[in-house]
Amino acid sequence: MSYVPLSDDETRVIFTSEARSNLTGLEGSEQQAILKKILSVLQSESPPSSFVREEIQNIDIIAISSQIRLYSKVVERIPRGNAEFDILYIFYIDDDHDYEQRDLATYSHEAQAKTESLTSLETVLDVQEYFEEMNALDEGDIQDLLDA
Repeated sequence: MSYVPLSDDETRVIFTSEARSNLTGLEGSEQQAILKKILSVLQSESPPSSFVREEIQNIDIIAISSQIRLYSKVVERIPRGNAEFDILYIFYIDDDHDYEQRDLATYSHEAQAKTESLTSLETVLDVQEYFEEMNALDEGDIQDLLDA
């Protein structure tokens, strides 16, 4: 069994417009399963990277069930020097576990660009402004979606 360090960083989730569209296009039970998994990531004392099932290129794959996968990027401990936040950035929701190499290459490029932009944020205020601009969700927001 591997050691998973505990973290007191706050975690936020950001959905791309494509991922939001994927989510709303799924059946209610699939939406619930995804939101419950995301909530568990946000509430966990373990860092979000501990939920990554596999990495393909720059993409962090998080399994929801035997079929559903989140194509995402986990960026932890930002801003540098005053780390307070972790981010789960979701690009795409794959509901049939059928990786398309072309899509993975596209998401891999996006993940690299997001990692570079997020790690360049220098202050807590910069990170908070980014969250606001990107409509980042916290555990309360995800719980509200589950309760709706």
